[in-house]
Amino acid sequence: MSIDLKPEQKHQLVRILKQISLGCDLEALAVVNTEGLKIAFFSEKGKVDPDLMSALASAMNSTGKMVAEQLKHGGIELVLVRGEKGFTILSNADKYILIGASVDLTNTGLALQVMRRYVPDIIEILSD
Repeated sequence: MSIDLKPEQKHQLVRILKQISLGCDLEALAVVNTEGLKIAFFSEKGKVDPDLMSALASAMNSTGKMVAEQLKHGGIELVLVRGEKGFTILSNADKYILIGASVDLTNTGLALQVMRRYVPDIIEILSD
């Protein structure tokens, strides 16, 4: 199964992921569909497996949706998992997921803001 993107769409998505990384020092970012299929990926340090990150995004999205539904929170906007040595943020982008990860815990709030800022751009690129 694959997502058919024009080369320009893929280029635009990777450019946005790079901008997000620069804006908040995330080590790895990906855009995936809700089934966990990788659409675009960027990692400056290359320490993260893009396929694993994509699969985890799908699992986090499913779990987050279930929690939001069961506790009557409405539609899911984001999921944050913060451990002792890092964090992962999942942000809803319509039919897609933007996921980012870092080991720098001091940038959690900034990462949330920067990622949410770029979600509309990602949705626009993928709706073409």
